[in-house]
Amino acid sequence: MNQGNPQPVKKSHFVRNILILLLCSALALSALTASLFFLDQKGKLEPYKYRSQHSTEDSKGKYYRIASEPSTPTTSEEPTTSSMIPEQTSTPTESTETTESEIEGELSGYVIILDAGHGGRDTGAVYPFSNPTYHECDFNLHIAEQVAAELSSRGAEVYMLRTDDSWISLYARIAMTHLICLDIAEREGKLPFSSERADELRVMLEGTVAINEDAVGLGGMGPMVGSGVGEDLEDLFEMEYQLDQVIFLSIHLNSSERRTLHGTQLYYVTDESVIESERNQMRTNSDFKRSDFPIREEYYGRHNEDNELLAHCMYDNIVGNLPELQTNANPVNADNYAVLREHGLTGVLIEVAYLSDDRDRSLLEEEENVEQISVSIGDGVVIYFHEKDIP
Repeated sequence: MNQGNPQPVKKSHFVRNILILLLCSALALSALTASLFFLDQKGKLEPYKYRSQHSTEDSKGKYYRIASEPSTPTTSEEPTTSSMIPEQTSTPTESTETTESEIEGELSGYVIILDAGHGGRDTGAVYPFSNPTYHECDFNLHIAEQVAAELSSRGAEVYMLRTDDSWISLYARIAMTHLICLDIAEREGKLPFSSERADELRVMLEGTVAINEDAVGLGGMGPMVGSGVGEDLEDLFEMEYQLDQVIFLSIHLNSSERRTLHGTQLYYVTDESVIESERNQMRTNSDFKRSDFPIREEYYGRHNEDNELLAHCMYDNIVGNLPELQTNANPVNADNYAVLREHGLTGVLIEVAYLSDDRDRSLLEEEENVEQISVSIGDGVVIYFHEKDIP
């Protein structure tokens, strides 16, 4: 039987099928690549932490204050503190002298709450690990004092939560922060609730400070106890979201048994970083299974982008002025720190350096470097308010 010449037809079908297969593969690969890029750009969390990588080409970064000139921190007297909240370290006054340099008044009208991490029975990180001679809490306080002096010299209103080597519980610090914000909101007429409600919250927070313990069973967490955000805390958040001229800075040092890690790291919180962490703790943390530990709906409403911006402003200026502090770890990170999570202020936790690293530790022992760190933090604050255009 004559079947003609089938070979060219088969070859044509084969080539066409190959081309279609290649085209489909290319389209699938393109779609997968676009999807992965989209997820990354949307800030998909790594397990319980989002790491914001910083450019390694220029350690000074986008938010470095190129035009700033270091000012010499002035020694400020230690403020007297009440039993509940610290008094401010300085009261800014407007100067009419035209000879005063611009830098001395550039933070007038702004408020910074400074938390010197650890203290008292909580030394924080130590070095050497086996027989410590260096304690993080001492470095934290000294750096915070220098930062307070620097910010005050620029006209800022500064509050320090710890002014000596005293134990102040984590949740007492947060309660003190809320109390400061209540005072500021009342002074500026920004209370989003009645004065009676303010008094009710004040009594609750003063009780938390008085307990001065972080244990759930002792009531030391106050209105901050539980997952999510309760009604009392939500009222405080809404008040603090209105205080855009107030920021929170927590000063710490890092440590690692991996002796190769060094440099400055910044931490901030977002709704997503807190929620991801809380989901994990519900599976692993026994406190979340207590009957007196409320499990609430996941909370959304924090000023996530502001927290990240402040973190970048801090890192850029510290490393820009002291390149030795450029970290070989992740420079700017979203995580779940209670001292940032439990209030509505824009805030960051600054791990200034690694106490476990010989070079970092030596750097911190030089007073001129500590002064430069304080100047850099001051510059970071200025850049943040400038970027946000907050008058």
